[in-house]
Amino acid sequence: MNTRRLLYSVMSAVMFISGILLMFYFLWTNGYINVPRGMIPTEEITDITFPSLPSEIIPPTETNKGSGETNNTETAETSESGQEKKNPVDFEELWKTNDDIIGWLYMTAPEISQPILMHKKDDDFYLSHNFVGKYSRDGSFYIEKSYNSPDFDDPVTIIYGHRRRSGHMFGDLQNTISKKDINEDPQYVVIYLPNSTKTYRIIATIRHDSTHILHYNDFSKQSVFDEFFAKAYKQTGTGVQLVGTEKPQYGDKVLILSTCLVGDRTKRFLVIAKELT
Repeated sequence: MNTRRLLYSVMSAVMFISGILLMFYFLWTNGYINVPRGMIPTEEITDITFPSLPSEIIPPTETNKGSGETNNTETAETSESGQEKKNPVDFEELWKTNDDIIGWLYMTAPEISQPILMHKKDDDFYLSHNFVGKYSRDGSFYIEKSYNSPDFDDPVTIIYGHRRRSGHMFGDLQNTISKKDINEDPQYVVIYLPNSTKTYRIIATIRHDSTHILHYNDFSKQSVFDEFFAKAYKQTGTGVQLVGTEKPQYGDKVLILSTCLVGDRTKRFLVIAKELT
């Protein structure tokens, strides 16, 4: 009898602890558990001056009517007087703080204006460091040197960033984009680089598992490129939006913003954008 009671007590304890662990795991994976703010050191980054950028993104016209010339976002922008416009991002000044800064990410929905980093040796460094190189739970927006070049000229470039409940980084990305109809209300991403400016139209939002996209997909091969986006454009369900007429074709330059999926941080929410030329 005592043995049965002991066994019952042990099983009850195991079930109770398992229940607690399962509840904790559910809350953690869905982003409900965070370290209390009093335990997180506050950050005041005053090392750089943020650029003054336009409140509205005006996409380049694909063709200048009458001239037949293509307005390529990779060339230097010019003003109405024909003089070259000054890059609104002072990279020379930024490099005095951190020469890992390779670009500037700008969006109006959600409002994002932050530098893009690329570490020279450790691809994951900026997952946990801010753009001045100090430890930070927010991390930075970054690309991986092992898979992408800093000129954003690869077939597919991926910018990674955390989804913070505070709204920082890509914290508001999924909720904001999901409220937009990207077919009827086009949304854009601008990447400022030291010698050029690239404008992308958002053409899809999809879910993805946590496998490393660039490691398992060699997008320089047309078959791989076509297969990946064919599968992406077959997705349906909550949060999925697809601009059918803008499905990427081999030769397009694609930008992907990657962050954790709301409700399941073990999966990814991808914003797919295509460069306008």
